[in-house]
Amino acid sequence: MVETIFQYRTLIGKCELGVGLDWDEIQIISDIERELVRDSGPSGRRFKRTPVEMRGIVRGDRINDRVDIVELGPGGLVCRQAPFIARGEVVEVVMNVEGKSYRFRAIGKWLKDDGDDYQIGLAFIGVPICLHIAQVSAHEFDLVDQINAAA
Repeated sequence: MVETIFQYRTLIGKCELGVGLDWDEIQIISDIERELVRDSGPSGRRFKRTPVEMRGIVRGDRINDRVDIVELGPGGLVCRQAPFIARGEVVEVVMNVEGKSYRFRAIGKWLKDDGDDYQIGLAFIGVPICLHIAQVSAHEFDLVDQINAAA
């Protein structure tokens, strides 16, 4: 699912930058939209959001927090156990899946109380980045690993 959304956002980003698409890329966008577009209805959303259970990191101005991603779609995502993100605030969402680190820019759309934290809705903007995670040498257990294990 994340790979499909990455591919869709990359192609849409090319269009927004004015680079243009070839016929195969246009067909890919059409196929993805046919599968994931929904009737806007009262919410005004264009895309379906699929329920998922993923961990991610939200980074922004004085923000670097782990979140639970509970819904994901080509237009954006919903996170729980999230920090306060104001409407219109731009953040980066990092999702690590199968040896790849997907990084999406997103803008805050809505916020709801969720116990001690918040549930947030983010809309994707811009062109995403995909980094391949490769370990060059053997990893030594250190303080950062202890902090991650405690979280």
